[in-house]
Amino acid sequence: MKFTTFMLRVALMWIAGMSSIAMGFGQDGYTPRFNSGQNLQPVFEGWSRNPDGSYFMWFGYLNRNFEERLNIPVGPNNSFGPGHEDMGQPEYFLPRRKEFVFKVKLPADWPKDKDLVWTVTAHGSTLKAFGSLWPVWEMDEHTISANRMRRTAVDFDEPGNEPPSIMNASSDQTVAVGTPVTLTLSVTDDGNPKPRLDRGGSVAGVTKKAAPSPTGADCPSDGPCLKVTWVQWRGPGTAKFSTTSSSVKQGQASTSVTFDKPGTYTVRGYAEDGRSFTEKDLKITVTGSQNNR
Repeated sequence: MKFTTFMLRVALMWIAGMSSIAMGFGQDGYTPRFNSGQNLQPVFEGWSRNPDGSYFMWFGYLNRNFEERLNIPVGPNNSFGPGHEDMGQPEYFLPRRKEFVFKVKLPADWPKDKDLVWTVTAHGSTLKAFGSLWPVWEMDEHTISANRMRRTAVDFDEPGNEPPSIMNASSDQTVAVGTPVTLTLSVTDDGNPKPRLDRGGSVAGVTKKAAPSPTGADCPSDGPCLKVTWVQWRGPGTAKFSTTSSSVKQGQASTSVTFDKPGTYTVRGYAEDGRSFTEKDLKITVTGSQNNR
């Protein structure tokens, strides 16, 4: 049978189609989606001022994989500065973009022209984030709210908001591989932000009513919006949570977690009220071996 130009085109189209299925493509049909094997871009989010004159530099990351979770211990492949400094950065990286993941406190006399550089190597590629005190990078809680919480607007008469307070937490624990352990945070909040008011059809002299079923950042702070988000921060294996987002009920939020390898793990809980957050780290020592599960 003669192999015609038309048949060649059909064959090439079939190969391209199968490649796109195997690799995965974005919503636009052209951007490739890679489930694994890609690098990680550390990201400098900006800096904020503290009342004592010190600074916070905020960092996040983009794990370019859609499924692979990268585990990069602090050291030559995950460090600040030439001495491989540990500034509290994560070692366990979830897929895709994560904003305002952690902050580094710098003294008030930190040189304005000195960068704080976070360097990460993943899958043979080394990338950096350059933290700078340039004025253009200054930010506040509204910046964090708009990017991390996706709450982009504040009502003109909205009261100020304080981040949730973590009053108590589970103590450091020891558990065997594969055995569930319960983690609990006690959380209080100022009750803000309040639900947004229904602006439709209001007239002078008529009291506005709260939306009947607010969701997301607009729901009441004593409801689902006051929550704790749980993530693995460090550890040699993988932590599997029963739930990664726990509503605060009667002042507490809990989850259970199991670990697939022995070692020392750090789990971080973010207490979030829909506009700001406070974080708390919990340490778990895992004993035994994978074969004992």
